[in-house]
Amino acid sequence: MRFFCQNLPALIGTFTLTFGGLSSPATASTAAQTHNPIGRVARIFNSELVTIEDRVAWLESRVSTLASHREQALKTGLGCRGGRLNPSDPDPSVTLDLGKEYPLESLFLIPSQLETANDLGLFPRLFTIELSNRADFGQRMVLFTAGKTPYPSTEGKPVRFVAHDTKARYIRLTVHEGHNRGGGELFALSELVAISNGNPVSFGATVTGEGLFTVPGIWGSEFLTDGRTPLGIWQGGEWGGKNRGDLINVGPDEQVAWTIDLPKSSPLERVVLFPHLVSGMLDSAVLPDALNIEIFNKGASVKSVSWNNPLPGATQVCPLVIPLRDLEGDQIRITGTSPWKMGKLNIQAVSEIQVRSEGSNIAGGLPVLRTYQGKTTAIQTLTDGFASERQVIPVSTWLSQLHERWRLESELKALKPIRQEMASQSELNATWGSAVMLGLTFLIPVFIVERRRLINRNYLDNLRKRIASDLHDDIGSNLGSISLIARTARKDLVRLSGPQEVAEDLGEVESIARESSLAMRDIVWLLERRQDSIGDLVQRMRDTANRLLRNVEYSLECDSCKIASKLSLDAKRHLFLFYKEAIHNIFKHSRATRVSVRLWDIDDKLALEICDNGIGFKTNAKDQPSSVHKLEERARVLDGKLDVLSIETKGTSVRLTVKRSHLIAQPSLP
Repeated sequence: MRFFCQNLPALIGTFTLTFGGLSSPATASTAAQTHNPIGRVARIFNSELVTIEDRVAWLESRVSTLASHREQALKTGLGCRGGRLNPSDPDPSVTLDLGKEYPLESLFLIPSQLETANDLGLFPRLFTIELSNRADFGQRMVLFTAGKTPYPSTEGKPVRFVAHDTKARYIRLTVHEGHNRGGGELFALSELVAISNGNPVSFGATVTGEGLFTVPGIWGSEFLTDGRTPLGIWQGGEWGGKNRGDLINVGPDEQVAWTIDLPKSSPLERVVLFPHLVSGMLDSAVLPDALNIEIFNKGASVKSVSWNNPLPGATQVCPLVIPLRDLEGDQIRITGTSPWKMGKLNIQAVSEIQVRSEGSNIAGGLPVLRTYQGKTTAIQTLTDGFASERQVIPVSTWLSQLHERWRLESELKALKPIRQEMASQSELNATWGSAVMLGLTFLIPVFIVERRRLINRNYLDNLRKRIASDLHDDIGSNLGSISLIARTARKDLVRLSGPQEVAEDLGEVESIARESSLAMRDIVWLLERRQDSIGDLVQRMRDTANRLLRNVEYSLECDSCKIASKLSLDAKRHLFLFYKEAIHNIFKHSRATRVSVRLWDIDDKLALEICDNGIGFKTNAKDQPSSVHKLEERARVLDGKLDVLSIETKGTSVRLTVKRSHLIAQPSLP
């Protein structure tokens, strides 16, 4: 990013050569999405602005084609953590033994999951990566060293290092500087992935090290090569629809077996099982809670591997990788020995099965025979190349696309303020230039009206900022003072053994003041023009969930391709208040332990769905709670469709569908 900012003029000058055809003046005016004549005139005379806008448009288009991860928190096997407790301790290090020599294309370091929204993680600040064919690294190649410049924040995204087909068996990561935590210096990684000929050869590799910390089931060197990361499932590209694969409701102790006959006896590297997305009250990616994998060769059993969910009933946020270390086999049988359980549900499910041999998936397209209750059924959707929703892509491609998305989004983040500032300045210059050039023509009225519109818009923007500032500074300060006074008075009453009723009243005053202060902050945000996009709404929704659902496991996912679209003020207000009302109902009444929030596109509509696994309620019109009527009123104002599904003791699903044309802000008229 530092290189990009320092060399922005050069990059702009060479953009036409690098992305030929995209920056021609004819197409630039079309790509620049302006809605007023002054803006169009400004772009005619500012080719640099046109070039930047074309670059932004290309970046946004490119990003939309890349895989996106569904970042979810792991509950077990978080990764590898190490460090030094004393300054005199040696540099901690991690060494991978791949088992044999490979020509390495690239290495990916995947950061450990972030614990809070403001957490910068424990990715190493200064480190060195070395490759060697000798365990003692007597001869080695330094792939990367940070020197004295700390590595920039990764924002939880995978970091790639190109190895240029260097042949090596051993990989060593030495951390020279970590992060100060609790008097020690720590670092942490979720996964280290080595790619050779497009194949991840580090899965199941032996890991040793110095200065590593072990917390059984949570942190350990073995979790650095288990294929599990908080980045989600290796999928992207083509949408395959929901609920692909195989899912069957069974009894509490019933087993299900899936058998694949391979074309021939082959050396098997690993079996990969992709979790199945269970849709309904709450989207959950699941596998059986216990599995047994048997390898056969010419009818004889070669090996049996068992796996048990470390937290029975917990969902699986990433594929399960079972290393086989080149065992010869021509048949694989996967038996779900214990189903995944939630309440009265008992589910045996998997969305995709891969059997990797010599870098390829030899099970692709083969029929899978499912055996359940003595009956055998052929299943075609377990080897069709799709997980529950999207197409499964190779790990190397998936990680490369995530790394590329991070790089392009960082560039977009740097370019957009430059584009905005340049566009504003160009429009102002074009306004005055047009007045001088066309002052004696019929365009003078157009100029006057357009200028008035710009002045009015700036006036309204300043007014909104002033109101928001007054609310935040004056009313917010007063509410904070009321809350502090009430809290102090209540403590004094308790200390002096005052009347209990007065203490309770003061506690209620404190609670009302605190809730009013939070509501005032939401009003201030609603008045902020610069945060009017769907993406800004999603971020505010995430902040609200962090506040209200502190003790609840939740996920928030946005699959809309229109996140940059601007919302009208009314739509922004009612959408946010609809969401806040639904989340508040869950917090106050549902007793839920899991909540799922999702936004996505349905044709020309935007859909918002909020699901929980709480106690539910009766959905007939007579017994509906008042909170549902409030949601219905919000839906009517938005001219949207509201669907509420609630099952007592199992949970509630609320879905709002609104035409996008009712939400998107229209260009301001004179």
